[in-house]
Amino acid sequence: MARAIDTPELDEERLVHQFPDINRKAVGAFYTPAPIVERTLALALAHLGDGPLTVVDPACGAGAFLAAAARHRPDARLCGLELDAGVARLCQARVPGADVRVGDALRGGLEPLLAETPEGHAELWVGNPPYNGTSAVLKDAACYARLRALVPLAMPPGTSLRDDFAFFLLVAMKRLTARPGVLAFITPASLLESFIYAPLRHALLEALHLREVVDLGPGIFTGTQVRTCITVWTSRSGAAASAPRYEHKGVGQCFTPESPEWRLSPIAQEAAALDADWRARGELLTTLIPVSLPGVKTRFDELLVDADRDRLLARLRAFCAATQDTLEDFAREHGLEPALLPKLRALKQGPALEVDASHVRPFFRYGGARHRGALPPEAKAFCYLDRRLIPRGDHRLRGPYDPHQDAVKLLFNVRELPLSAALLEEPGCVHDHRHARFAPLYVPQRIRDEGLGITRGATSRESLGPLVPNLSPRGSAWAEGLGGPEAAFRAVMRFLNGAPVQRVWAPAFGASRVVPVPLEGPLPE
Repeated sequence: MARAIDTPELDEERLVHQFPDINRKAVGAFYTPAPIVERTLALALAHLGDGPLTVVDPACGAGAFLAAAARHRPDARLCGLELDAGVARLCQARVPGADVRVGDALRGGLEPLLAETPEGHAELWVGNPPYNGTSAVLKDAACYARLRALVPLAMPPGTSLRDDFAFFLLVAMKRLTARPGVLAFITPASLLESFIYAPLRHALLEALHLREVVDLGPGIFTGTQVRTCITVWTSRSGAAASAPRYEHKGVGQCFTPESPEWRLSPIAQEAAALDADWRARGELLTTLIPVSLPGVKTRFDELLVDADRDRLLARLRAFCAATQDTLEDFAREHGLEPALLPKLRALKQGPALEVDASHVRPFFRYGGARHRGALPPEAKAFCYLDRRLIPRGDHRLRGPYDPHQDAVKLLFNVRELPLSAALLEEPGCVHDHRHARFAPLYVPQRIRDEGLGITRGATSRESLGPLVPNLSPRGSAWAEGLGGPEAAFRAVMRFLNGAPVQRVWAPAFGASRVVPVPLEGPLPE
């Protein structure tokens, strides 16, 4: 019998304060409040019978889910895996009857635990797997290849398996394709509709039955505003599944996931009708405006960006004059945090930085939805734009073509909420803000017609052709009726920020589709 030593109201978040050295953001360790543990477990147990059961928490932390499972199913075999040995010991003490081990579920740590599951046991995979934005698995080629093979689907451009929680879902999915059981995880709500995870959703829906979706909204976890959800899946070895149930803010409804996005939440009929109408009457935003790029990302914004041009130059010259021995004095004098010293030292070890005032460029700190319509004066700054200081592999400066020089640019984002757009009417570099793009009003003709790849072989700016409006043929004809290309850019900006997009289309499709822009009839705003 696996018995817990705590009470139902004991919150795991309180227990892990005993481990202040854990880099919680890096490992995605945000522990689960007791009421959410109880809710998740109740949803899962409703899809299990009374037969023999093994409960698996592949990232068990201080044991919140295992302790709750011990209360609700005292006859169950409990097993958990935890990366941190100290936290694992706390979990074991909290649930003495559980089999808790130290290991990495994504790198073979689960196999010894699972090998001891008795014949005839169903498995309940439950927990709150880590999410950290960019998994360390991406730098482990062998591990990534093994996990990526669990998705027997192509990964279209713009989709990925970037976060640890996605890999944990795949590991659990693989296990439950071979034996009866239930999977109930708390994950970011990006699982539900984000375009990046469309292949992951498709793979899960092919392998398991989706039973329950609960959108928890933001702020569930201490210290983060990430929006989260509970999803409950059952193996296909069980009974045939009815349509899954979706719940948000206490309102529930059944729905059917559909291609190509395979969203795990319902789509409002009004939004679907609007999307179909706009597609029939226009073009996708990325077709209408064919050339767009991410903004500039320097290696060291704290050093290389400033609202005052003269102060920026003075700081850079002082940095060049500093030695490794005087870098701490330099950092203190110029208000750079001590934590930045390793970056300063690394930059000193590279090629000597010779300050040339001609490299100083206007720089706009675009803030997405905070800057709808236009950028405020406080967004303007200056950057020192030396191409050696742009991250390796970054193509924001394309050979002889500098897309930042144009005086008019549309700033926007696609497949990310909240959708927003702004028009920049001054020459200058655009800051790399999340998934935002910027589109120059005019671009070289060959780039518009042949794509940005043409810049790799270009020997001069002139070889790329004359400047032409950054619009599709249909978009150029549309612009003539509005008064020209700039008027078209303004119309697109107003459309993206307008009520039909923001209140109807974006809540349904903003994270999964590129917005279509209707070009026939009046443009809704």
